[in-house]
Amino acid sequence: MTEVFLYYIWKYQLFTTALYTTEGEEISIIKTGLQNTDSGPDFFNARIKIADTVWAGNVEMHIKSSDWKRHHHQKDAAYNNSILHVVFICDSDEYTKDGQKLKCLELKDKIDIRLLKKYDYFLQNKNWIACSSNLEEISDFNWKNWLERLMVERLEKKSAFAEEQLQQNKNHWEKAFFISIAGYFGQKINKLPFQILARSIDLNIIAKHKDQLFQIEALLFGQAGMLEKNLSHPYHQDLAKEYHFLSKKYQLTPMPYHLWKYMRLRPAAFPDIRIAQLAQLLNKTDFLFSKILNFKDIKQLDLLFQVEASSFWDMHYRFDVSSKKRIKKLGESSRRGLIINAIIPFLFVYGKHQANEEYIEHALDLLSQLKAENNYITKGFAQLQKPAKNALESQAQIQLKQYYCQAKKCLDCQVGNLLLK
Repeated sequence: MTEVFLYYIWKYQLFTTALYTTEGEEISIIKTGLQNTDSGPDFFNARIKIADTVWAGNVEMHIKSSDWKRHHHQKDAAYNNSILHVVFICDSDEYTKDGQKLKCLELKDKIDIRLLKKYDYFLQNKNWIACSSNLEEISDFNWKNWLERLMVERLEKKSAFAEEQLQQNKNHWEKAFFISIAGYFGQKINKLPFQILARSIDLNIIAKHKDQLFQIEALLFGQAGMLEKNLSHPYHQDLAKEYHFLSKKYQLTPMPYHLWKYMRLRPAAFPDIRIAQLAQLLNKTDFLFSKILNFKDIKQLDLLFQVEASSFWDMHYRFDVSSKKRIKKLGESSRRGLIINAIIPFLFVYGKHQANEEYIEHALDLLSQLKAENNYITKGFAQLQKPAKNALESQAQIQLKQYYCQAKKCLDCQVGNLLLK
């Protein structure tokens, strides 16, 4: 038994008998109230008829009524407007700070025991997800409907970074978007250094040199602090000379080189390679966000990010480390991850800011055009006969597993609700 389960019973009024207070007064629920996820009473603005009187106020819930005192509510004026104390077991009379005795509803004998046992099974079992043995009971229609809602929820969470960047950059969409894109080029390990790099360069400077890949490379590698060393290779020396000229012209200051990390990275993901690939992207087009807003097809978007490092990097992974010849392209999985994690959230946020549902729908449509991701979560659902058909569904499955299944939030999950009922 948990308080969350009591919220669920109250919210959906899943009682097996008529309701009475512990003093025998009949209870009629007119309005259960709004559930509160912050501090304070559990449900606000409820309307309840007790005997012949209609009460308006808050409802508080506990496993035992004595938990009221254990949580010190009797000392808190925020609970003075509590009109009903809903508990599983009423083991004591409780009072508000202003001395009013609480009306108490005991649910111990008013809940279907089968519902309680099923919920307890979900909480206690050690399966990959709590409902794995029952998931086949969920229809394709209900499953798809829940995944779509989860995807919107996931986009809301991912939107937080976009909103933060917009605020920091005074609603400059191009700059905020560039920082997001650059951060993804760094992946988890070098995400922050890439964001610092993106913030250090005015996009108008990039635009002035858009047609000159070498100058863009000089700007990026110079600002990254990678041209400070005196290396013998002519390519590095030429970049350093070019950056010296450009940094004087635009009054640029490089970031500290020590911020870049190489440990536990595949050579293809070294920051040197990623910066070279980012340079080619900026060479292909300036003001990325404006261009992306006009893309209707995922193939156009994918084509834009099919970039490769310049020829020097065919034989290098770092400036001073040579390697066997290999063209350093941004791979398909990297492009897909970039679209999912950096581009789609910005389209979603843009639609919200512009109050334009078309961009929100477009973001979801682009996800549905992408292939599903292949990871332990998508594999797990596939084994349960719920394979992801596209990236929208694979992202929704990640949201479901991470924020519902792992936390055993079965009562907040549409699948859990359907199986319990």
